[in-house]
Amino acid sequence: MTENGCKGAGLGLRTPHLREVIRETPDVPWFEVHVCNYLGGGLNRALLHQVRANYPLSFHGVNLNLAGIDPLDRDYLQRLKTAVDEFQPALVSEHACFNRYADHYFHDLLPIPFTDEAVIHLAGRVRQVQDLLGRQILLENLSRYFSYDESYLSESAFMTAVCEEADCGLLLDLNNAYVNQINLGEKLDLFVDGLPLERVGEIHLAGFTEQNGVLIDTHGAQVSDPVWQAYAKFCERRSDVPCLIEWDTNLPAFAELQAQRQVAQQIQNNARNRSGTNQVGELTA
Repeated sequence: MTENGCKGAGLGLRTPHLREVIRETPDVPWFEVHVCNYLGGGLNRALLHQVRANYPLSFHGVNLNLAGIDPLDRDYLQRLKTAVDEFQPALVSEHACFNRYADHYFHDLLPIPFTDEAVIHLAGRVRQVQDLLGRQILLENLSRYFSYDESYLSESAFMTAVCEEADCGLLLDLNNAYVNQINLGEKLDLFVDGLPLERVGEIHLAGFTEQNGVLIDTHGAQVSDPVWQAYAKFCERRSDVPCLIEWDTNLPAFAELQAQRQVAQQIQNNARNRSGTNQVGELTA
């Protein structure tokens, strides 16, 4: 059994690779799963137990509707708590978004205006989730395709305020930040510089698709060079944060995911060797 914690560069575990991972036990420090796929019973849950016997896990969610105004789904929350208690993931994360309104479910992760009112609203719902789970969660920044006229805070100021108000951690998705830089003109470096880096508990790296000059966060390609560069720069400041290769569409062979993971691991190792120590302490998630 590996150490009960996510360290180094891990991989997002997708269903087509489940049996291969169980059979081959590849050299991967940890796996992240979309937890909504494992909240019922049946084969998926049994297979995840076999993965958990050999690897630490991170639970990543898309269904909490944390920024929505509909009441939090108590049934979903209770099933999530049961899974967290059962599998004991090292990390639990969700998105700073809404995806449901008036019982209508949108198949997308939708942003909210960056205002003080939204800070209080989102942070309060994050606290409710943390109180039920009995642990901190990580909140992920979104890829966005428009900006609200009502927003008067920067995204980094908004995310910082929510994390501090809720006392939660931050999942920093560098691909999302790069997509926003190209599509909305928001500087990735300024975004990262404005965040509370001591609260970053996980990094996501992914690929995008370009359509008519617009970058779409499809998680369906290799990590781009600008995102690798942004990750290397982040590691110069914190080389202790677990990093994930996130690939969801156009899923390649497992060996290609491993190759991407090894690039991330090498970047982290190089930064750690240069610094000797980390400049910022680890987050307790």
